[in-house]
Amino acid sequence: MKKIVIFNPSIEGGGVERNLEIIANYLSKKTKRKIYLISYDKCLKLNKTVNFVKPIINLDIKNRIFKYFICLISLIIFHINNKKYLIFSFQANVYAILFAKLFKQKIIVRANAAPHGWINGYKKIIIKFFYKRADKVIVNSNEFRNEFKKTFQLNPTVIYNPLDKVKLISLSKKKINIPFFDYFKSGIKILNVGRLTSQKNQIDILRSVNILKNKIPIRLLIIGSGSKLSYLKNFIKEENLSNNVKIIPYCKNPYNYFKKADMFILSSKYEGLPNVLLEATLFKLLSISYKCKTGPKEILQNGKGGILVNVGDHKRIANEILKYFYSKKKCEYKKMIETSYKNLKKYHLKRQLNKYEKITNNHLK
Repeated sequence: MKKIVIFNPSIEGGGVERNLEIIANYLSKKTKRKIYLISYDKCLKLNKTVNFVKPIINLDIKNRIFKYFICLISLIIFHINNKKYLIFSFQANVYAILFAKLFKQKIIVRANAAPHGWINGYKKIIIKFFYKRADKVIVNSNEFRNEFKKTFQLNPTVIYNPLDKVKLISLSKKKINIPFFDYFKSGIKILNVGRLTSQKNQIDILRSVNILKNKIPIRLLIIGSGSKLSYLKNFIKEENLSNNVKIIPYCKNPYNYFKKADMFILSSKYEGLPNVLLEATLFKLLSISYKCKTGPKEILQNGKGGILVNVGDHKRIANEILKYFYSKKKCEYKKMIETSYKNLKKYHLKRQLNKYEKITNNHLK
């Protein structure tokens, strides 16, 4: 009987990892196959039937390339002891495809971020060459699929990120004291959740708040960890934003924060299908998002379900916040929120997970 090997070398906290956890646990229940996770980091809540393959070396190193290399060695060792298996790659897909073809194994790959943000000349050639050799390529939005068609002449399968509404609402009931928001009654409370990286681009939200700090009462809470933390903190200090902005480390349960905010802002330069925007919609926050590729336009119904802004236009974000604050009749905004909320049925948990089960079973034959 074939086994399933999930390949995700670096678990850094965020939407990709949450999707990985949900999908791995679901497949472990439904396929009745042995499932193994090859990763450098063990920090997911996985069923007992999902076996974590310990890396041969475990040092406190955050470098992705190092993790890729160690996990490839783990995959080689796994292959020596197991001849029949299906690889399901969530990360480092080119490495995984190369391995699969060398050792004649079937492979499904899931691409997580649209090529628009990270592709260049030589990468385009490499990705196109290898992805065409995968047995199945999965992306998580229709716009993402169109980008793949245009860039790589590939036609991947779309499976939306599975949204576990019941679980998220349950998690949001855990009481958390948030003085930064709790004692702030008169102004706008804005939330951003995401890795502190160049891609997520939180500096533009800080620039927007800096424009507004002397115009309206405003507070911004950023939840995340990453390489840009010092850069963001320096900006906050230099622009005297410490009374307006607070950054707290990434946490696995940020959902009580969603309940206490008024607005969610996504400032990413590129995405795949941002989970946090789905979650903001679930908790009925007004969302302002950069019109980046890919996902926000699809989630926010091309502007009917939220406010879309051109990437880099932080002044427009500031203007939209100001407009919202002074709006006496917020019916238009409530209508946006309800429109995007109704659209969440597309991302129904079981509907999307059933698609993963079907594809996996087809490639296990």
